[in-house]
Parts: sequence; C-alpha cells; structure tokens
Amino acid sequence: MSAPPQHPGAGRMTLGPALRGPLGVLLALVGIALVALAVGKSPLQDWTSGLVTLVLMGLAAFYAVRRRTLRVSLFLLRPVAGRARTSLVRRTAVELDRLRTWRVAHLVIGVLWALALWWHVDASRGSWLEMLLLALCLGVLLTGIFGVIVQYWLPRSMLSIIEREVRVRDVEARRSAIFVEAEEKILGGSDRLVDAYVADIRPQLQGEPTRVRLFEHTLRGSDPGALLRGQLWRRLEGMQAADAAIFRELIDLAEQKGRLDLNLYHLELSVGWLLAHNALVIGTALLVALHLLAVAYY
Repeated sequence: MSAPPQHPGAGRMTLGPALRGPLGVLLALVGIALVALAVGKSPLQDWTSGLVTLVLMGLAAFYAVRRRTLRVSLFLLRPVAGRARTSLVRRTAVELDRLRTWRVAHLVIGVLWALALWWHVDASRGSWLEMLLLALCLGVLLTGIFGVIVQYWLPRSMLSIIEREVRVRDVEARRSAIFVEAEEKILGGSDRLVDAYVADIRPQLQGEPTRVRLFEHTLRGSDPGALLRGQLWRRLEGMQAADAAIFRELIDLAEQKGRLDLNLYHLELSVGWLLAHNALVIGTALLVALHLLAVAYY
C-alpha cells in the first residue's frame, strides 16, 4: 500500500518574516522598559508622570479611532500629502497613514504608557487605586503583546492551510455540508465500508477536537488534516477496490473537516484576544477617571 498523498501546502506551517517588524519593535521597547524599571527611580515628578501617562493613554487610544474611520486620514495626513511639493514628502505621509504604521505606533505608545504609569505609581507611592490601575495596565500590555503574535502569525498560518474561511458561519456551513456528503457516500456500501466509516470517519466528522489539541497544532505549526490522513490510510488494507475508492473520498472529507476545525479555532482566537484587550482598556479608562476625580476632590 502506497503512502498517503500530501496536498500542496500540507504539513508544517512556518512563521516567516511576519513577526520581524512590529513584534521586533515591541520586544525592543519591552527590553528598554525593563531596564528602566530596574533602575527603580522615576525621572519624573508626581504630577508630570501622571500627565505623561494620561497623554500617552489618549494617543494609544487614537489608533482605535483611525482603525474605524478614515476621517483622520482625510483631515490630517492626506492634505499634507496633497500639498507636498516633493514626492518624498508625499510618500512619507502616505506611509505614515498606513494601518500597519499606526499599529506599530500604537504598540510603541502602549509600552511607554506602561512605563510612565509605573513611574507615576512609584513617584506618588501609589494608593490601592493606582496599584489596581497598574495591574490593569499590565493586563492591557500582555493582551496587546499576545494580540501582536496572533494578528501577525495567524494570517500567515491560515494561508498555509488548504481549507480556510474568513467567517465563522462559513466554517460551520462547510463542516455541516461535509458531514452530509459523507453520509451520502456510504449509502449502498458494503458492511465493511460502513463499519470502517462508523468506527473511524464519523467520530472525526461529528466530534470537536479539544482546544488544547488545536493550540498544540497552532504552536507546532502542524497540519491536523495531514496527520488525520496518515492515521486513517491504514484502514485501506484489505478493502476491495470499490470500497477503497469510496473510503479515500471519505478520508479527504475527514481531512477537510480537521483543517476547518483549526480554521475555526484561529478565527475565534483572533477575535477573543481583542475582546479581552478592549475590556481591560475600558476598565483602565474608568479607573483613570476615578483617579482624576479623587485628585481633583482632595
């Protein structure tokens, strides 16, 4: 029996150069921030560090505005590009207006914001409110770092998977269609074919892999469809030619379903981190407002 065929793009999924840009900048800034924290003493006064923290928080939040509307481009950077006399200035303005540039700036400002907040707490011997604010800020920073990895890694990994969709409902529809197609293929088949389908194929089509297994596939860059094909291929031994042909088609369907499971996990992961990040940002903003009210009152 020959080895199971490998589809183009199956197997290992590499990270490629996608992480070398924004993530490299972020890691460098995190390193600088850790060195600054190791020094221990804030170079800013109490009110100065608080003002810097507030300004950096507003600048970091400005990225969300740019991501949702083009008004920032229409009223700020695009007019600069239109009035520029040299092509270099125009190209620079357009490059600065790209979302990836805004994203890198958002990461840089976020790290500096965390550092300024630490200095503010250190300079003012922070109260419990400021310590809680610092904890939320750390959560925002960690979810942001995780988001960088997800947003720059998963798209490239998803492109390495043959079966991929960009909407959850499309993945669900395709998985349902695969199960219906598999059930139809075994109609009128031999008892051995039906037994093999019920024992090996149907559990794969109806079951849901654990998130631990999907996370392992994501970290290792492995293709669940190719691994599943290798496990099922040995069932072809001893089958008649007609049954073997149908079972190969069933293996193809199970392989597609395995890749769609990973596709669905990637889609959920790409959205889930942002929900946590936004919730932490909202909580941080509320605590900042309470802190400012307390400062103004006392």
